[in-house]
Amino acid sequence: MRFLALFLLIPLFEVMVFIQVGGHIGALWTILLTLATAVSGMYLVKTQGIRTFYAAKTQLSQGETPAMAVVEGILLLMAGVMLVIPGFISDLMGGLILLPFVRQAVAGTVLEKVFIARANQTNQAKNARGGETIEGHFHREE
Repeated sequence: MRFLALFLLIPLFEVMVFIQVGGHIGALWTILLTLATAVSGMYLVKTQGIRTFYAAKTQLSQGETPAMAVVEGILLLMAGVMLVIPGFISDLMGGLILLPFVRQAVAGTVLEKVFIARANQTNQAKNARGGETIEGHFHREE
């Protein structure tokens, strides 16, 4: 239900902001500003996406899991979509995600809340089923 409300309210707010901005600077400048934010945003997404790709590649070559880089890459994809969608609110949200310190904070929160919480739930479920580990040796006969 919340998603449906957001799905309906966000375009309504975008239209309201378009009308306000268009009333202040004119329709042509509003359209040009929207196109400029889309083009410049896509350029920034491309450059930061390449930087994130190389960070993930470096982490993999060092034997580390590039979880943070992967989540940052997903956030950059979301920022790109927000910047291409016409509207100033979505452009603002996409622009905020492009800021490295905001993106890293959001990625850290996502990793903490989603992935680490799931890992803890999985470990708790394994312990609840039969918390006793039996060690031993085996010999395969063929």
